[in-house]
Parts: sequence; C-alpha cells; structure tokens
Amino acid sequence: MNRLRKHVVPAVALLLMSATLTVVTPATPAVAVVANVAISAATASNGTTTLSYRATVTRAGTLRYILVSLPPGSGGRITSVNGAVRTVSPGVLQWRPTRTLTVAVGARFSIPFYGVLLPGGGPWTLSFRAIGTTGVALSAGTGTLIRPANVRITASNPIPGQRSTLTYAGTVGRPGVLASVRMKLPTGIRGTLTSVNGTLTISSGYATWRPRSRLSVRGGVRLAIPIYGALLSKYGGIFRLGMTATASTGVQLMAGTGTLPLIAPPAPMPTILAGSFPVRPAGCPTAWPTTVAENAKPGTGAWVIPTTMNGPLAAYLTKVSATCGNTVDLKVTSGRPVSVVAYRIGYYQGLGGREVWRRDGVPTVVQPAPTIGGTANGHPLRMASAANWSRTLTIPIDRNWIPGTYLIKVSDGRYAAYAPLTVRDDTGRKHSLLIQQATTTWEAYNWYGGRSFYSSATTGSGRLTFDRPYAEGQGSGQFLPLEQGLIVWAESMGLDVTYWTDNDLDVWGGQLAARAGTIFLPGHDEYYSLRMRASISQAIKRGVNVASFGANTSYRRITFTDSTRRYWDVDRYTAGGNSTLWRYLGDAYASQPLLGAEYGCGMYTANLRTASSWLFRGIPVGTVVPGFLAGEVDYLWPGLYKHPGLGILASGSAICKATGRSTPMHATAFVAPSGARVFNGSTFTYSCFLVRRCPSNLGMPAQSVASRRVVTTMVTNVTNWVGRGTLIVPSGAAAPELRVAVPNHDLALDEK
Repeated sequence: MNRLRKHVVPAVALLLMSATLTVVTPATPAVAVVANVAISAATASNGTTTLSYRATVTRAGTLRYILVSLPPGSGGRITSVNGAVRTVSPGVLQWRPTRTLTVAVGARFSIPFYGVLLPGGGPWTLSFRAIGTTGVALSAGTGTLIRPANVRITASNPIPGQRSTLTYAGTVGRPGVLASVRMKLPTGIRGTLTSVNGTLTISSGYATWRPRSRLSVRGGVRLAIPIYGALLSKYGGIFRLGMTATASTGVQLMAGTGTLPLIAPPAPMPTILAGSFPVRPAGCPTAWPTTVAENAKPGTGAWVIPTTMNGPLAAYLTKVSATCGNTVDLKVTSGRPVSVVAYRIGYYQGLGGREVWRRDGVPTVVQPAPTIGGTANGHPLRMASAANWSRTLTIPIDRNWIPGTYLIKVSDGRYAAYAPLTVRDDTGRKHSLLIQQATTTWEAYNWYGGRSFYSSATTGSGRLTFDRPYAEGQGSGQFLPLEQGLIVWAESMGLDVTYWTDNDLDVWGGQLAARAGTIFLPGHDEYYSLRMRASISQAIKRGVNVASFGANTSYRRITFTDSTRRYWDVDRYTAGGNSTLWRYLGDAYASQPLLGAEYGCGMYTANLRTASSWLFRGIPVGTVVPGFLAGEVDYLWPGLYKHPGLGILASGSAICKATGRSTPMHATAFVAPSGARVFNGSTFTYSCFLVRRCPSNLGMPAQSVASRRVVTTMVTNVTNWVGRGTLIVPSGAAAPELRVAVPNHDLALDEK
C-alpha cells in the first residue's frame, strides 16, 4: 500500500493544486459543462483497493466538502490526502479539504481513497457530489466502477530455458456467461501447452482457454487458468502480459495485465584447475623487486614514438606474454637495419618507461604481404596472418626483465613501431593486485593485413591470430589509449602489482586466487573464452576482488583453437553478429550476472555528474566531469540477474549511436557471498583520464586538470574499497604527471 501511495499522492496533490489555481474562461458561444464523473480502482498487494473519483467543476466557488458513495458492503480503514475523511452514513464518505480550495468552472477534482475492501459483485454505479461553502453543488453526478482485474501471473519454475507451469489469475469485473479467456504468452515460449477444464488453443503468441461447459460467473470471482508444459525461452526478462475474459455475448468481463519476472541466475561454469606454477629456470630469481624499488630506477622518455615516425615499419612477437627463462621471437618488416629496445612501462619519475634490453643494427627484410583466407566447417575464415614472415631476432627473457608490461620499440631511424609484451611473475608469490591486458580485444579490432572482426558483416574475420602486428596504437594495440594510464597510476602509488593478459587468464585462470587478492580489468576487455569467463567467476567465488575499469567486458565469446593460443575463432556464422555474444547462449551468460551490469551500446560522449556514493568520497556532489561517459557504456538491465545488495554508485545517460536514443550508464558494485568485492565501472575512460590522454575520436573535450583530479579520486576510492585493506592509496594522492609528450591514439569501435 505504501508503494502505491508513493506514486499516487504526488499526482493527486498536483491535481488539487491545479484545481485551486485554474481559472477557465468559457468558450464563445458558451457550452454546458457536465460533471463527467469517472471512478477507477487499483488493487494493492495487500488486497486493499484505492478508489479514485474524478469530476469536472460545473459551478465556481469555494469547496466545503465532497460526498462519495461506496459499493454496498465495503469496508476497510479508509484514508485520503489533503483532506479529512469520515463516514457520514452507511456507504457514504465525506472528504473535507484541509485548506481553503477555490475552484473554477472546468477544473477537475481528483480524490483518492485508500484502503477500501471491496465486497463481492460489481459493477457499481456510484455518486459524487461537491458542495460549496454556500451550500450549492459545485459538481454532481454518477460514475460506474468496474472491479479491477488485479491480474497475477506466476511460474512454477521462473528460470529462462526451463520447463514451467504458468498460472494466470484475474478478478471478474462484470457478471456473465464465460466464453473464453485470452492470455498473452512470454516471448519465445515453446512446448506442447495444455490446461484443465477446458480447451486451449495457441495462436500468434496468445493462449485462448474455453470452458468445456456453460460457466456463469459473477463480479468478484477470481479466475485462475493454469498452462502446463511451457518451455521458457533462454532469454528472460520482466514480461507485462495481458489477460482478458469475454462473455458469450461478446461483452468483456475482465481485462488487465500482470508482471511475470523470468530472471536467469548466473550460468554454471566449469571448474578450472589451478595446476602447478612453471618450473623456475636456473638464473631466475625467487622474488622480484617491489614496485617502489623498481620505479626508483632511472627512467627515460625514449620509449615514445612521435607521430612523425609512423609509417610502413611493423613488428610483432611470437608470444603475447612470457616469463623469466623464455625466449621470444621478433618479426619485423622494414628492409633497413633497426634498433630493438625493450622498455618496461611504469612511472619512473614521470618518464613512463625504463630501458631494459636493446640490440642495435639488426638486419631486416621487407616481409611478404600477410595472407587472408582459411576455412573451417565450410565457412570462410578470412583470417589475416603474417605467420609467413621470417624471424628477425630472438629475445631472451632473463632476470633483467622485471615482471610488468613492456613495449618493444623497433626503429630504422625513419619509421618506428611497437611490439607489446607482458612478462609474468611465475614464482608463485601472491600479489595484492593483478592488472590484466585485454589482448584478445586488441586483436579483434586489429585490421593489420586488411581484415579485423569488424571489417564488415560479410568480410570480417571468423578467426583471428596474434601472428601479425597491431595496426592501432603505433603497434601497441589498445594498450596506450585505454590501459597505460592505469598502470602508470598503480606503479606511481607503489601498489604491490603484477600483470598478465587475456591469454594468460585462459591458461592460468585456475591460479588467479593464488596469484592475487584483487584483479583489475582494463577499459575494453570484450572477448572471453569459456575458460576465461569461468576463471573470473571461480575467482569471485573464492574471494578474489574484481574491479572492471571499463565497459563491454566479457561480452563476446571466443574459442582458442589450440594450446598455443595464437589463434581463436568467433562464431559469426550461426546467427550473424548475435552468435558471437555470450548472451546468445541465454540470459544466464550475460555480462551482468558476472560483473553487475550489462553492455548498453557505443554512444556519443556525455558528461558525468558526481553523486553522494562512496565512489565520489572527497568530491563535491554535483561536480561535472566533461566527456567521462565515452566509447561504450554498461547499465543495470532490469530483466537480468541482479546480485543481492548490488548498488548503483554513479549514473548518467548518453545518446546511443546505433539508435539515436538516450542510453543510461550505471557504475555498480556488490559484495559476493565469498566476501569478494566487485566493481563495474561501465565506461571506457578511467585509465585515459589518469594521464589526460583520451582517444580524440571519442569526441571528448580535452581532459582538464580538475577533471583528472576527480577521476583520480574515483580510482583511488575504488581501489581502497575493492582491496579490502590490502590495497591502500593515500587519500588525496595526486595523479601521476607524465613528463613526456605521448601522441594521442584513436580507437576502432563497435557502435552496434
């Protein structure tokens, strides 16, 4: 009842206010104004009914009271708003305003009465009479009240994809001989549907039940029709379904709608075994320097490639990640001698990198053009590959390569490009924080060689390979535009941080709880295999905290083709782009049941206005962060699983590029039963704001010092909350200042 009042009372108060203030000038020529009494009813969840009486003022004046009649036999504790209610005779209520109410001809009264217990029967003809202070009727007439249908729809097993019995129940408003009951079915329902005591026919998404014998019903009777054998669609939601009862004369005896929530819980995931850590090769340490000690070493800005050196030179590595004791082959196309320099990315006095290894004067060739082709299961894969390139150099990963993220800079003096590499800590030490690189997403958007997943619906790749350079980010993929800022920030704060990639999550995901207490997911970590998704789900259940500083995470499904994880498939053939989505398997596989919010769309940039949640602790409420909602956004879908206790920390809206409609953004957080804390940031821009270097093609204004300070505080608050005391960033800690000019890097985006 309180819930009903919350929505009704403000509207009624407004109507009464408008009646007080409205002055209607009669039309010319004058026309008679009639009371036009209308009476409606709404049933609350506790079984009581709110009766609303509406009538037009036919004579101007100051209102003394209003008299209304109730259906004979009504009961209950009846109240109203903006006036006092009392019973003046059996079945008659008086409503007297609490303040002077002067009304003009043509104004509309609207008086609700809460808590009415209706008797059986109906419909009823009820009276309305408004009396002025002079004793003259200001409005008088009668209206017909038809009992509300109060439709309730339940499912014995309300889980999408499961078999269930649906029961439609509604209250008859008029007496008559029942001919049929028509019920709207949930979308996508299948199975052989049956009922009892009548025949059931299915047509165009509706089930129609007809009684086997003559069935007379009176007003107030409750009809309940079960539908057996319903196989629910794997796509659930909150369905608004209608139920209509019709008499043999064609008169409608009852009509209404009810809500049926069919919400899928998180999909069960396979157990990912931890396995053993790799054997430590001779010469590799048992422990590595702390983040603070590493970043105290001399840095350099020489890792930066100016845009004047962009050109045909390109390079890639034969491993996405490595560990001490490995070797990695480098393949370069240039035709001129090159220098190959490995830089570990961090803070390093604001220079952003440290030189770890180099070779100068390395001879190269002009490599052959990448190939495009391949088939699988009769489908053209259109995979762009540079596996036909010859090896340029073998790089040993020894004890000098401190675990971290690396950019291998290859330069022939005229042109230069990066080849990224992540070096893992495989010693078995558990770190406070692990930051993941979204390597599979970099590859999906990589158009080097003329093809990416996004080339087009008919020419996009169905298989992708890491055996080619990245076209984005001067060869860094999406690392520089979307990920470097978070790494520079974490290392500048001295956090106990280590790193791996999407590929490593697939290989070593069962060890996540042994490797770190918290994992940070980057700005755009879209492409997940089953092992990747299962590893994150399993880690949360084992108490690992997760902070996703992005949107569109774990949205598309991939399958690695072999143990090298150099190739992976995306099923774009079963149902086009839809078949590549995890949610194509059903709502249980959406991103929201995993991380708390679901992908909305690619959108035009919009501003964020800070609120009062812990995410904005230390920031004045109402502070505007221009352009913070950018790239893609997530939000809390009402028809998908919501974790118990999940809260929306930040919200906003932007215009979706695909539809032109407003799309919400919700940053969310929840605490899992294991105690793991999960934050979903729901926009791309956290990392790039930290270093004031967001992709220009997102349409964002330049990041101001003030905006950067706000986002730095937000990231600090998330880190402190999600880390549960294992990650501590001092309050008021400043964002890292990079002393080098790093080019801005645009992004390829999926705007569907």
